[in-house]
This record gives sequence, structure tokens and C-alpha cells, in this order.
Amino acid sequence: MTKFLASVRDAAEAVGALEGGADMIDVKDPVSGALGAASPQVLQAVREAVGGRAPVSAVTGDLPMEPDHILPAVLARRDADYVKIGFFPADEGAWQRVCDALARDAASVARIAVLFAEDHAPDPAFLDLLAASGFRGVMLDTRRKDGRRLLDHLSPVALEDFVEQARQRGLMSGLAGALEAPDVPRLLGARPDYLGFRGALTDGGRDARLVPERVSRIAALIQPAAVSQAADGKPLDRVYIRDFVQEMEIGAYGFERGRRQRVSFSIDAGILPPGHVPEDMAAVLSYDIMMDAVRSVVARGHTVLVETLAEELAARLLRETRVVDVVVRVEKLDLGPAAAGVEIRRGRTGHAAVQH
Repeated sequence: MTKFLASVRDAAEAVGALEGGADMIDVKDPVSGALGAASPQVLQAVREAVGGRAPVSAVTGDLPMEPDHILPAVLARRDADYVKIGFFPADEGAWQRVCDALARDAASVARIAVLFAEDHAPDPAFLDLLAASGFRGVMLDTRRKDGRRLLDHLSPVALEDFVEQARQRGLMSGLAGALEAPDVPRLLGARPDYLGFRGALTDGGRDARLVPERVSRIAALIQPAAVSQAADGKPLDRVYIRDFVQEMEIGAYGFERGRRQRVSFSIDAGILPPGHVPEDMAAVLSYDIMMDAVRSVVARGHTVLVETLAEELAARLLRETRVVDVVVRVEKLDLGPAAAGVEIRRGRTGHAAVQH
């Protein structure tokens, strides 16, 4: 289950973040750079205010990629549950030197590497190095705090691949970077261990004070209430996409190998009515989730059967707590007739059949 990391700059904000539903408290100075470091004294005050109710992480700052700069900053924050270290652009071999020094001299510190989406897609070889060097996890963030979000740099498919690559190496994964409320449902599909926020928790950007009500709003998106079984039989709202055409490799015949063809996807999801006029993303199911799911299965490469695509999409959508049932239609458009494919209907156990 994905958890909620809230970045705070002092003990008072830490208490507000906990009361709002944050699962991890991240201590930083947001006015001092992408990973502006709070002092060890502020970290200590936050830890005392949190009182063990949630893990506390601390960042080391925007430092040159040299062990002589990074190692002292890590050791000064070793009392945190996790210490986050930014891996900024540097000369060849610098990242290796930093990892080697930390593995040798800070092995007892639980370390999280922070990579930046503007620089390049995460390199699986570097994830191997992090795992071998004793890092506990890896996070993707944005380095330039210019309003561009993580999803402006990397697609949901790329982020899902990053999370899976980290998981395969035993690393926790986190996603952050100017995230906003509408980003949450899309990023939950990647199933990271943490989603990190700062600016969305304030009334005036990342430099302003944290507002507990905004924390609660993000918490409700990351940890939405379960679908009520008592609502079985009530009319459902429908959220859908129709005729979303993608080119992909698909088919069981030899002539279908090594060539791309057009496939149309239509998805119709039944969700329980919110009971009030929706005012934020916590009350609705975003159709972006459906399109992201389609892009994800298409990106995996050759698929033999349209039935496989339909079942995978239905299962993925039913992971969403808002979704009670789903209709998935997958059609191949280049076989001769206008369309040939399959439509399936799936629902949660204990709920009525699909309603139209």
C-alpha cells in the first residue's frame, strides 16, 4: 500500500502533518534548494514532537557529489529513521565514490537516494549500485522547482517501470516533485511505497506554511475509504473512455509478429455516487487512470490475445477502491472488419452485476 510522505520545516508543521494523516515526516528547509537541509537541531525538535508515531526522514542538502561533503552531512543526521541523499549531476565516477564511502563509513545509517527526473531516466545499473551499497530505498524528485511536475518529465509508464525496477532490487520507492492532488490517482497505479508532497500542503507554494486541511485532502486521496458493501444494489455512476486507439504488437499468428496494429480500448467503470457535489479529486475517479492503464499494458511489448489485455485492465481498475464494476472492450482494427475483439464485465465480489 502506498503511503504519504509530508515534508515539513519545523516541529509545529510536523504535528499538523501527523494530524492530517501523513505516514512519514520529512524534515527539510524548502527555501534552501531542491533538498534544502534543516539543521540537526530542527531535526531533533521534530523527532521529539513526532514521538515515534511515524518515521522521520531528513535530507542532507544540495551538496557537491564528493564524499568529503556528503558523509559529514549524513552522519550529522544519523538519528533520523532515514537520511535522504540527492544524487546531482557530476563527473563520471562521483556517484560511485559517494556510494563506496557511505557503504564504508555510514553503513548503519538507513539511506534513501534521491534522483532527479530532469536529468535522465533512472539507470537500472545505478539501482544495482544503490542496492549493493546498502541503500534502503530510492526516490524520484524534481530538481528545478519551477512549477513543472514529475509527470511533466516522465510518463506514468516510465514511473511504473522505475518502481518495479526498485522493487526487484529490494529498494523502497518514492515519487515526488511538485505533485498536485490530481496526480495522486495516476501515480497510485505505479504502486510506489511513498508519494511525497510539500507545495500541495500549503496555501502559497513550497515556501509557505503547511495547512493541516490540505494534508488531510491529500491523505484522503492516497488512502481513500474502502468501497461500502452496504451500498450493494444502489445505482452506480459511470466513468468511461471510448475508442482510445493505440498502436501495439498483438496477435497469435505468425504474420502478426514484428508488426504493429491499431487496437481500440473502451473502458466503463461503475463507481458509487459520492453523496454530494464533488469538489475535489477525492470524490471522483479520474479517466486519466484508465488511459494510463492502457498505456502501461501496451508498453510491455507483444501480447498474444486481446482477452489477456482485457483481463489485465479489468483487474487493474478493480484495485481502485472507488470502482465497483468494470466493462472492458478491446478491439483490433486492422484485421478486415471494422473491428474484431472482446468485451468482458467484471465486478467486486458481493456487488450487483454491471448496471446500464
